[in-house]
Amino acid sequence: MSKNNYTDLGFMKKNVEWGAHIVFLYENESDLLNIFTPFFATGLKNNELCIVVYPNLSLKQKLEESLAKLIDLKGFIKEKKIIFVYYKDFYFENNILKKEKIYKFIDKKINHIGFEDIDGLRTAGDMSWFKDKSFKKFLVYERGLTEKYSKAHTIIMCAYPIKKLPIQDLIDVIQSHTLILYNKNEKFYLSETTERRVLEEKIEDLERFSEAATNRELRMIELKKNIAELEKELKELKEEAQ
Repeated sequence: MSKNNYTDLGFMKKNVEWGAHIVFLYENESDLLNIFTPFFATGLKNNELCIVVYPNLSLKQKLEESLAKLIDLKGFIKEKKIIFVYYKDFYFENNILKKEKIYKFIDKKINHIGFEDIDGLRTAGDMSWFKDKSFKKFLVYERGLTEKYSKAHTIIMCAYPIKKLPIQDLIDVIQSHTLILYNKNEKFYLSETTERRVLEEKIEDLERFSEAATNRELRMIELKKNIAELEKELKELKEEAQ
């Protein structure tokens, strides 16, 4: 297994740390193919196991055709280095969303990392299939992914059609991920989601300050109080994600 803490996304000159959970807000199918194609092609070239969760056969076929122009797709499929999974088979059991089933599937694949020339797990899915009535339950699953695999050798990307998301759902989706990918003026941007990063940075700043404090006894009482309050906020945020 690669000892590098970062991996190449393929669609921009920016590597990300393993454990990233990316929300991709796309406008059309062209955006989707422009990201998914280099994302998976790069993963396969890097000896990563790739899992594609597709909403319909049309998108699956278009992605296969696009990937075949860059790599020996048939060869990778034969070697089981890339797996295409229909969304109902991936997310549901008897028409009920089963996050435990999804985690079990991912955990099983993670166990192969370090063996059979697999240096990591890279997965992405198009969420255009989701319905309003199941959205809140799906967010619980999304938040669980962020917490469960933040230290794993995985890169997970969830693509949402931005025009389909009401503003509150859009906010909830963004806060459930660690990175946000979006298209602005025909250029893709990748940045950290705000709420979690701000809380963690505040805690880190206070801890650094506490170590450097000269009047330690007086400062530590106040600093520990502030740190505890911020840690409580972060804990509540994480609990909401479960």
